[in-house]
Amino acid sequence: MEYTTTNKIGNSTVLSATFSADEVSTMRREATLAMAGKLRIPGFRPGKAPLSIVAKYVSDQELKDDVLQKAASQTYVAFLKEHKETDALIFEPELVDSVLEDDAAKGLKVDIRVFEMPKADHDLWSGVEVEDVPTDTTKAVERRIRALVDAVTETSPKDGPAAQGNSVTVTIATEKSQNPYHTEFTVGEGEVGKAYEPFLSGMNVGESKHFSVQMQESALEGDITLDGVAEKHVPEVNDEFARSVGAFDSLVELRKTLEEDEQHKADEARKDSIFSRAIESAAEKRGIDFPGYVRRNATQERLGEIKDSLARNGLSLNEYLKYNNISAEQLTQDVEADAVKMLQRDLLMEATERACGIVAGDGDIEAYVESHKEELAKAGIDTTTENGRRTIRNVIVWENTRSLIVGTVQLKEPSEAKQEVQ
Repeated sequence: MEYTTTNKIGNSTVLSATFSADEVSTMRREATLAMAGKLRIPGFRPGKAPLSIVAKYVSDQELKDDVLQKAASQTYVAFLKEHKETDALIFEPELVDSVLEDDAAKGLKVDIRVFEMPKADHDLWSGVEVEDVPTDTTKAVERRIRALVDAVTETSPKDGPAAQGNSVTVTIATEKSQNPYHTEFTVGEGEVGKAYEPFLSGMNVGESKHFSVQMQESALEGDITLDGVAEKHVPEVNDEFARSVGAFDSLVELRKTLEEDEQHKADEARKDSIFSRAIESAAEKRGIDFPGYVRRNATQERLGEIKDSLARNGLSLNEYLKYNNISAEQLTQDVEADAVKMLQRDLLMEATERACGIVAGDGDIEAYVESHKEELAKAGIDTTTENGRRTIRNVIVWENTRSLIVGTVQLKEPSEAKQEVQ
């Protein structure tokens, strides 16, 4: 057998190997012998039937498939012996192409792909550039304060028509819905309140009106009935308000607490976004790919999770496809794309751990246990067992690797559009 390296594609190498007629004959014989041990042929004990008889029970396609697998494995082993310095090879070799003539005297030619652990060292990550994420928490804090205001706002029944700022309960019957539904909102506030304000303003309890509104890119038409209307007594946002919603001495203290909490969440969200963008960029830069069977297995596993989740909510996959107006083929393509991204992430994380020597010792584990007692208890992780400590070690290594990546990549200013969203 002779092979040559024909192409380098990302983290894979294509090898082209040729086998002589004698080598093909030997592989066919070995394949037939292996099958003879598994077959149950009348009149013979397993593995004792003559090969001429065994051949009658084995299809040419079965023999061909077995020979191709043997050829791929032999090529792979030969490559390993001559490239000991190659980074750890991963996965089984993937058969790309083959030519096996009917005339065995012409031999066999196979092309296979072998996959290597990508090089993900400090140099890789320092050469990756991703867009930064703004962390302005002003709007988030205001949303939190509005939610607190809503929580302590009192209402009283109102005699008279509904007006802007009133809390209303209504029954809505749309032309597309079989059953009316009841809901409550504030006239003129939020997307729903603003959409229905032209119809509700001036209405009295018990009255109904036909409406046509546009919300979330969906047009709704039907009848709305005013069931109740109440005036809202909104408290003034001051020190007294701060004391009424928690153990705060002043509005300044309340805002500071909310700002610190929102800043922490924003920082974590920023790290997650930078990490995801860095992984995607590095995967493209390194050309990270996987054998077909790895892709298929990951896709089927994810589809199985989706089916189980739907079943827990009383839905079948067909119903899900119908409601979302997508085909099974499109769903499979979308799921495969997501599954491959997860595979790329996990592979690059493992490669970075190896290249950068990221480990977690006993001292790291003890410190983590001490500072995360409540979270570990809620998660049901027994820190006294080897399995529990192994889980903690994996968490520490993962977080340290993630932090290394986020802290190493080059950041560029976020676009103006994304800053405005904050």
